[in-house]
Amino acid sequence: MSFFKRILVAVDGSQVSLRAVDIAARLAKNEGAELVALHVVPRPPFEFTGDAAAYYEEARRTAKRWLPSVERTAKTHNVGISSEIIVDASSVIEAILAYAETNNVDLIVTGTRGRTPSQRLLMGSVASGLVEYANCPVLIVR
Repeated sequence: MSFFKRILVAVDGSQVSLRAVDIAARLAKNEGAELVALHVVPRPPFEFTGDAAAYYEEARRTAKRWLPSVERTAKTHNVGISSEIIVDASSVIEAILAYAETNNVDLIVTGTRGRTPSQRLLMGSVASGLVEYANCPVLIVR
């Protein structure tokens, strides 16, 4: 009997998030679980003065450049994966938790850090927030 039926892996294109995909795919294969890659694009920072539509479009374009790598990693382990992108999230943590709860996720896998120096702090706080508030187990990958 499988303990995990649906595994969510939070991704941002960073090396550590791609390692998280590898671990999540291995677990999904062992458990016979469904695997979902979730990328959350937060609202622009308060001090952002540019065009919000252009900001979101660039975020989607960037994600589409590295999402094939996520899919290749899952395929390497003979695991199907679906990808979701949530944009305009007021809180990355809340977006991941809401998705997990709405979609009956049994395990959340995430990396310890994000893509850039400022996002590293954010991702660290995201990982901490997920551990603190998730209603399911959370696996943090270094």
